[in-house]
Amino acid sequence: MRKRILIGLLPLFVLLLVIGIYAVSLFTKLGGAVDVILRENYASIVAAQNMKESAERMDSALFFTLAGEDEMARKMYAENLPVFEKNLTVENGNITLSGERELAKALTNVHARYVARADQYFQTRELEARRKMYFGEMLPMFTEVKDTAQAILNLNQANMVKADREARALSVKSIRTLVFAILLGGALAVLFAMQLLWSILHPIKALTDSAKELGNGNLDQVVPVQSGDELGQLADTFNKMASKLRAYRQVTSDEILQAKQMTEITFSAFPDPIIALDETGVINFKNPAAESLLLKLKLDDQLPEQIDTQVRAVLQGGADYIPANFANAICVRPGDKETFFLPRIIGIRGDSGTIFGAAVILQNVTRLRLLDEVKTNLVATVSHELKTPLTSVRMALHLLLEESIGEMNPKQTELLVAAREDSERLLTMINDLLDLARLESGETKIQNEPQSPRDLVLAAVEEAQDFAESLGVKLSSEAAEDLPAVAGEERQIAHVFSNFITNAAKHSPRGETVRVQADKHEGGVRFSVIDRGPGIPPQYQPRVFDKFFRVPGTQRDGAGLGLSIAREIVHAHHGSVGVKSNPGEGSEFFFILPEFQKKEIQ
Repeated sequence: MRKRILIGLLPLFVLLLVIGIYAVSLFTKLGGAVDVILRENYASIVAAQNMKESAERMDSALFFTLAGEDEMARKMYAENLPVFEKNLTVENGNITLSGERELAKALTNVHARYVARADQYFQTRELEARRKMYFGEMLPMFTEVKDTAQAILNLNQANMVKADREARALSVKSIRTLVFAILLGGALAVLFAMQLLWSILHPIKALTDSAKELGNGNLDQVVPVQSGDELGQLADTFNKMASKLRAYRQVTSDEILQAKQMTEITFSAFPDPIIALDETGVINFKNPAAESLLLKLKLDDQLPEQIDTQVRAVLQGGADYIPANFANAICVRPGDKETFFLPRIIGIRGDSGTIFGAAVILQNVTRLRLLDEVKTNLVATVSHELKTPLTSVRMALHLLLEESIGEMNPKQTELLVAAREDSERLLTMINDLLDLARLESGETKIQNEPQSPRDLVLAAVEEAQDFAESLGVKLSSEAAEDLPAVAGEERQIAHVFSNFITNAAKHSPRGETVRVQADKHEGGVRFSVIDRGPGIPPQYQPRVFDKFFRVPGTQRDGAGLGLSIAREIVHAHHGSVGVKSNPGEGSEFFFILPEFQKKEIQ
């Protein structure tokens, strides 16, 4: 490649060198012609002109003697004689033209005679004799000197005109020749450049076209190797790469086909319907269970209407839809009986996070939901049946402790007090079970009304202030006034706050401060209760909201239903609940409620 470029550029360098040498030669000739004019003619012209002027002044000096001005005449003559002789010397030393030497010699001779006669002229005292000598000898010799100097001047001027004409002709010829050379050189340069570009760009274009086809998936590309230079090596490397890509495509296609078959076989073995959709919501995969369900529902290639909205939301970039309880199950009638499915919608994302599809898993929870209803009804029935006799027991204990039917000794009183505390704890547990059963069954209807987050926080802190002070714990509230209103029921939200603040106060050291705050969150408001207690180990954090769960090693003064009830209340408000904790640094229990919408369905 380097050799090809050098060969392509070499003619341009040679052409540039030739034009440069020719231009230098022309400029040298022009410079020589100008030098000839200046050196050979201009000096002689100046000398001849000066000799004429000095000869005229010398003649004027001789003429002044006729007027009786001898002293001024001698002075003028003496001043101009050296000037004449100096320029005569210059002329004798610059004879370059034919005939110039003879004129210079004649001028020298007549000047010598003129000077000799001038000396005799100044020695003559009689005016008449001087007049005759001046007009008879001196004036004719002056005329001869002046004419000879003029002849020398004319000869050099004529030669200057001739040299100037020749220099102009040479300049015109040089310009024409140089313009022709430049045009010829430009044409050759364009020709050589096009040849060089074609020899380089043609292989590159072929390689570029092949690369584009390769990028479009057409791997059957072969670039002809036309040389052994870098372009040839690049073409050879490209062909090897294309060959390896073809082999890799074959192997990858086999692996993809095998993976697809294994995936279809695996999904086919799932008893639950599984449906895959592309980014536009079009179904492109159904396992046999899904195909059978859609066929029974006569939906063809459409999803059940109950989950279509959630699918569209996920495809538009929303979070995955993974419900946590049976309340979100959808009911369909593929036959004569109801079937409940718990939908899970998971977005299929690329490495950059772009959604290019979604997977819908319909878990059949009909039996589980029935068992859950049976369990809930059983708990509710048992709790309700236990509440009536427990009320009688509590009343009897109160009557005995009031000693309305007789006095008791201290031991009896102590046993009755313990029994009363246990009955109160049992009553609280039964009430919690009944509340939880009502929440799980959906019997408790949430009155969604606009609630001020700041008012909710302040009310919760005020209500729990006495309890916290009894434990030596302080409460602080942090909530901005410009937070958006949330949708919910004040009494139910207060119950969640009460549970969170009570737990935080119980697990905080004396003198510490429990912070209750509200912050703006995407689509709603985030409420937090933050303590500086011992914290919760990471392995137990996912289970703190489970029923009857208590962190091992903590004080067992409850049934473990408070956080479960709080979670169900928040879920009934269409919110979410969570915990963040680091052992030894405290815990943050939080719940998020959606922003109130005027058209929200109650």
